[in-house]
Amino acid sequence: MHRFLLSLAMLVGLALPTLADVAGDERDLKQLTADIQTAVVEENLAFLESVLHPDYVHTRPNGIFSDRASFLASVKRDEAEPNVNYDKLTSTDVAVRLYGDTAILTGRSGIVSDDTSGALTGETRWTRIYLRQDGTWKLVAFQATLVPKKK
Repeated sequence: MHRFLLSLAMLVGLALPTLADVAGDERDLKQLTADIQTAVVEENLAFLESVLHPDYVHTRPNGIFSDRASFLASVKRDEAEPNVNYDKLTSTDVAVRLYGDTAILTGRSGIVSDDTSGALTGETRWTRIYLRQDGTWKLVAFQATLVPKKK
């Protein structure tokens, strides 16, 4: 019986750091998502360049697809380039699913923006995929779908 309790205590002791790591990753990813949204609104290109994976792809609610370079160019408020001017981005219902060094986040965002195709205000459902490389999470893909307004 003593050996059984000792074995059980060792197993629990080994599992606790893993549970703490998962909780820490979830917290870090939710914060990183919020920080990315803030960087988009504030046009903080240096921050975005540091957290977007080199293979980053972005699909907007209107179906427009961008690679990393064209997404970064679209964030910059430049009248000569097609862009999206976000006045507000907020997220709710954020869920994190971890698969080793890959994370999939889903959630909802309220948006207030104006782009070259017209104003967009409403709510989206989104999916973000992150990859951890050298201990750092990088955003690899983003896709959003506009939630229809209730009649």
